[in-house]
Amino acid sequence: MRDFRTIYTIILAFSLFSCQQEKSANADTQFGKIRDAKGYYNEGDKKFKIFEGGVFRTNETNSFQSLFPISINHAVSSRIALQVYQGLVKLNKRNLKVEPLLAESISINDDGTLYTFNLRDSVFFHDDPCFPNGKGRMLNAHDVKYCFDQLCSSIDGNRTSSYFTSIVVGAQDHYTATAKGEYPEGGVKGVKVVDDFTIAIELVSSYSYFLKILSQACCTIYPKEAYDKYGLDLRAHTVGTGPFTLKNKDINENVELRMVRNDNYWENDEYGNPLPYLDVIKISFNNNKKIELTNFKKGNIDMVYQLPVEELEAVLVTLDSAKNGGNPEFKLQSNKDNGLSSAFYCFNLLNPIFQDIRIRKAFNHAIDREKIVKYILKGESEPAVYGFVPSLGEYDHTNVDGFTFNPDLAQKLLADAGYPAGEKFPELELDISESNYLNIIVAEAIQKMLYDNLGINIKINYFSLSVLIDKFNNAESDFFGITWQADYPDPQNFLQIFNGKVVPEISYDENGKPVISPSYTNCSRYQNSIFDDYYDRAIHAKSQDSAMYYYYKADSLLIADAALIPIYYGNNIRLIQNNVHALPINNMEYRDFTRVFLSKE
Repeated sequence: MRDFRTIYTIILAFSLFSCQQEKSANADTQFGKIRDAKGYYNEGDKKFKIFEGGVFRTNETNSFQSLFPISINHAVSSRIALQVYQGLVKLNKRNLKVEPLLAESISINDDGTLYTFNLRDSVFFHDDPCFPNGKGRMLNAHDVKYCFDQLCSSIDGNRTSSYFTSIVVGAQDHYTATAKGEYPEGGVKGVKVVDDFTIAIELVSSYSYFLKILSQACCTIYPKEAYDKYGLDLRAHTVGTGPFTLKNKDINENVELRMVRNDNYWENDEYGNPLPYLDVIKISFNNNKKIELTNFKKGNIDMVYQLPVEELEAVLVTLDSAKNGGNPEFKLQSNKDNGLSSAFYCFNLLNPIFQDIRIRKAFNHAIDREKIVKYILKGESEPAVYGFVPSLGEYDHTNVDGFTFNPDLAQKLLADAGYPAGEKFPELELDISESNYLNIIVAEAIQKMLYDNLGINIKINYFSLSVLIDKFNNAESDFFGITWQADYPDPQNFLQIFNGKVVPEISYDENGKPVISPSYTNCSRYQNSIFDDYYDRAIHAKSQDSAMYYYYKADSLLIADAALIPIYYGNNIRLIQNNVHALPINNMEYRDFTRVFLSKE
């Protein structure tokens, strides 16, 4: 999720029930039995009968933080919420292209500033006591207006207003007013109800990534009645329009979540059968990946996302073998492209040593990214030998020429900068997060490569993620490693962190000493007016082709300037049981369980 967020690892109890208890419980309820065949599904060269019913079991290695839409800025929370709530649009679970959801159709004016959404007229909120008769009412445009006004308000729990305050007409004014306790009549000026089933959103300029923002969990729709009744308790008491309802009403992080089929869901499949097919989705929380793998191999859960590198060979023999069907007892899913994350090292460009581009290039050419991925990450990632932005949707990162491993060139560049064989190079420290052991072993590998290939000694410092974030935002780290995980599949979500326009100017105190203000999100303080121009042209482009053209140019300039050291792009790898179907993997781990089904084999 967004903005170097802090992901805290919480040790949770794995389950309230043993596998045997689970099976017994299923036998005593209407849930858990795979029932009638509903049609056919083509999976590669095989055809499977589509069956209704059954329980899909999965595990998350981090707890959810909140299921209240405007509070959601966390991956686990988002994955859960998107099964319960829906927005105007969604992402295709194969290619991540934007598709209408609660909106039946979308029209955009010629200059890309006015989006008009025509809503479906057969969508109902979940049954809930927040409604007078306990029965969910029909969704309308006033609900959408209400939720967007909430998104742009300074209210408790709102962590996502920044997506809209600068791009929707009147959103910043509305936010400022609500921060003072004022609530302007009519709400956000740029969000207007046209009629009961039509909503219009006006932007201050064209933004090529706007619809992708709307695909996020924070933009999903809930009724005013629910907020009036539950307030911030919507963190766990959900009322949406999605294919599943959350059965748990008393939720804490130690309780298994149980999402139950919404029998009033509006969508049918191509055979005319009501969706979803599954009866129940159960989500346990256990941060121990080894236990998670053990439970998967025993058949106690149906999916494992992201395998621990240290267990990869034991589970898969080799990754390549598993990709080619070498483990027939389960299915390995690996997206063709990289995942939507980029691990990289950043320079603090306020440090005079890193203001010399020759040094920045020398560091880049001294690192063997291929070796790091092959021997340390066991092939579970992709070497970042192209640009900073990974491949996503319309963006193909192979169009950007990255850094090659070239120790001879690295040594020459360092010598040209005045430090032959690293002689007299200033003492340098590398700051990384201690929260992930992969960070540590990758950092140690880079430490050795810089010594072997440049003669530079680097001390590694380990910090909690929250401390590390504070350090580099305040320019207290000169050299640091981070991973950026995208919120939505657009290059803007990556390139924004090098936008020079957000870097604060240096001020000076009464003694002439510089005062360094925090820089967020551009923590490297990279500034290049040409990059900023490419970035602006991309985000305001009126066509995707034009946007991608300028994104390529911006990414290429980052590499030409050696503004960072890309190390690897994340790669999504998932194991699922052989009887799980219609859950394709994508490079964002965006999940839609609406059409997932279990076969009887």
